[in-house]
Amino acid sequence: MGGNVKIMLALAVVCGGGAIWAGESWLDNETTTRMRQIEAARPEITFGTIVVAAHPLRYGETAGARDVKEIPWPGNDLPAGAFATIADFTGDGPRTVLFPIEASEPMLASKTTGPGERAALSRLIAAGNRAVTIRVNEVAGVAGFVLPGDHVDVVLTTDEKAEVIIQDLRILSIDQSADERADAPKVAQTVTVEATPENAQRLVLAQNVGNLSLVLRKAGESALAAFRPLSTADLNSSRPATVAAALSPATPRPAPEVTVWVRRATTLTQYSVPTGAGGPMQPVGPIAVAAAPTPVTPVQVVEQK
Repeated sequence: MGGNVKIMLALAVVCGGGAIWAGESWLDNETTTRMRQIEAARPEITFGTIVVAAHPLRYGETAGARDVKEIPWPGNDLPAGAFATIADFTGDGPRTVLFPIEASEPMLASKTTGPGERAALSRLIAAGNRAVTIRVNEVAGVAGFVLPGDHVDVVLTTDEKAEVIIQDLRILSIDQSADERADAPKVAQTVTVEATPENAQRLVLAQNVGNLSLVLRKAGESALAAFRPLSTADLNSSRPATVAAALSPATPRPAPEVTVWVRRATTLTQYSVPTGAGGPMQPVGPIAVAAAPTPVTPVQVVEQK
């Protein structure tokens, strides 16, 4: 009896071990097969290089071979306008930076000039638009906090009214600076904005009509709002009601009255007579009071015999 038990236990161990081994072998085979299928379905990626900035570059700086470097990049996925090699970037000479570029940021043709060319403001203007310069001061220029790349509205102020004439204009430069990464406020004398040809004419004409002021827009806000022109009369609308009431025309008051006492022998009779300053008094009862060339005193006694 004891021998049979031992045999049965041995058989159970052998069978269990065999089942475990078979299961692990099957899982290993399935995993290997699945990995081969995934590898076969994965597209083949070939790496090339791309030219990036070796250090931060600002508007107007020259970028040559020492200012850029090559890093690995998927060869089939280069950004539009990117350069694969330094030789492609430099070409016949160094390029000039038109927009701020940070370290390790790809160098794109849209952010630089051609080889050997200078940084011209005309390269920052979108097709069909124009650049126009307007005069500002520390107040009209939002205390110098308007920087290149910001968007503003333009307000025209005349003797009669103030009106928003153009909305959402992009600032191209402050005085002679077009660096969009400038972070220090600068009080400027002129501001150059990008505008359509029609709006450019409107700005030039408006400068000769009144004073132009800039209103800074929230970053990323492009929706146009509806504004109505305001005049000096609209300035009273925000005053407290008590002040507005005090400034409103006075309510007409009834004409003042005078008291007239008429003495008949030893009898006094009182009469109330309405009158105005310098105006005639009307007869009351049996007694007529003559017109007085001067204001009538509050109390007047007339003696009748």
